[in-house]
Amino acid sequence: MKENHGRQPWVVRIRGVSGLILGSGTLLGDRHVLTCAHVVDRAVGRAAAGADPPADRVQVELVRLPRLPARSAGVVAGGWVPAGREGQGDIALLELSDPVPGRPGAELRRLPLWEKHVYAFGFPKEFRDGETVHAVLHGGTGPANEWMQMDPSPAAPGLRVRSGFSGAAAVDNETGYVVGMVVSYYSGPASGRSFMIPVETLLNHLPLLQAWVVGDSSVDRELTSVGGGREDGEVARRTAEFFARRSPQNVLVVVTGPPTSTASATVRRAVVLSNRQLRPSSVDPAAAERDPSLPPLGSIDLALDAAGKPPRELAARILGFVGSTGPPAEAAAGDLLGDASPRSLLIDGVDESSDPKALVDDVVGPIVDRAAERDLRILVGFRSPAVGLRLALLARRIAGLREAEHLAREHRRRIEARVRGLPPAKPRASQLRIRLTALLAAAREPDPGPLLEHLAAMEQGTDRALHEVTALRHELTARATEHQQLRGLLDAHRARAVAGGLTEHRGTGQSYRRAHDLLWAGPCDLADAADAVHAYAEAVRRALDDRREGAPS
Repeated sequence: MKENHGRQPWVVRIRGVSGLILGSGTLLGDRHVLTCAHVVDRAVGRAAAGADPPADRVQVELVRLPRLPARSAGVVAGGWVPAGREGQGDIALLELSDPVPGRPGAELRRLPLWEKHVYAFGFPKEFRDGETVHAVLHGGTGPANEWMQMDPSPAAPGLRVRSGFSGAAAVDNETGYVVGMVVSYYSGPASGRSFMIPVETLLNHLPLLQAWVVGDSSVDRELTSVGGGREDGEVARRTAEFFARRSPQNVLVVVTGPPTSTASATVRRAVVLSNRQLRPSSVDPAAAERDPSLPPLGSIDLALDAAGKPPRELAARILGFVGSTGPPAEAAAGDLLGDASPRSLLIDGVDESSDPKALVDDVVGPIVDRAAERDLRILVGFRSPAVGLRLALLARRIAGLREAEHLAREHRRRIEARVRGLPPAKPRASQLRIRLTALLAAAREPDPGPLLEHLAAMEQGTDRALHEVTALRHELTARATEHQQLRGLLDAHRARAVAGGLTEHRGTGQSYRRAHDLLWAGPCDLADAADAVHAYAEAVRRALDDRREGAPS
């Protein structure tokens, strides 16, 4: 973790003409500052956002470089993006009157953001020297879905973003890179919810910021060419539904055909229109929300084109994008890829890689193995039917399903000794293995018949089975956890009763024995056990109240 603002000299404080601290900012390079447009407007005394940048300058203090004097700053040409009618934008790039020696500016980076732990350093009025607030990023929200929601970190729930944090950098805990800019907060009671603009959205509004961005793009250049040709409506709908998580799928196999095909153009369109940096401003956000063929903004974390590239390069690309410092594409990197893959990934042209088999075995396979468990969304695109590669990937997934079903059976067997009414298992691996054997035989025939249709159906069926067995394991774990928590709760109330002198109390004793027998004597219905524990807790509360009031036992 690189959480140490004392070693991050790029934190700046912005004051208005009255001397009040009005927000935070991030030094970029040696003389530019990124902040919110509304902070600048307030600093120069403008009550409302102006379409044109203010001519007046603001005062910028280098709080982590205290020996350097404050500098005045003005908006650079092309660096003003005031908040739009719906609140989009709200970005300003300032230029300092004098450069800062040593180029101590921050580095911006695109990273997968879902459930990312970040922190921000702002200047609320009660802490003029600044305060660090931790948060966890969740789904897109805000105007045109441009923002990411920041919820207070469970590790520090009492600290929250408030006035004085606007313009602050949102910093990734693990890597120390700036992944966004704090723009707003919700002031409702006990909320603690705030919002940031991700780096890719900042770049969409203000391409000038590219000079301070490190790391690769989240989209390979080959996938950014959309063109104006016809598109495949069915592929568009399936792709959008998949990345919008409206279908219970984790892996989607698509045969796109050559880059000139309508299916290929459709996939590229989905990539561009889902990307925060690349989606054109001409796309109406309201219309986009109603369009079932358009994936939500930010729904594809990383999109790669595998054509002509070796597996090692693609593995390094994935690991580099998530900020992993592990070895790229070594023989032991499979587990690392499965653990580190972004939440949503698209790899097109798998069969045109320089080594398609190794790509499936060493890169795609390990990620797909963990897709159901981690609830990933992985689209695997082939330019040709690629029957051999798809059968190999299917065989791998069926083997994984067999193992997952075995683990679920063992898990269920252990829990059913304590809990009744567990959801039933639906084993499917054996049947799918038989069907796979038939497909392998058909693939060797001169005329394989409707092989491609059966293969596509089996890919979907195997993915669905993996999704369901993973959901079953999660449900079994939840039931076991609930049973253990009820035991702990009963023990806690028992300790409370003993401490209150109720060891021989008849009413609480009977209530305790009922709850204890349900939880320890054999399989129980969790609802009945919960009712019994709560009844005992209420009996203890009443008995203690009676004792305090002097009533007889």
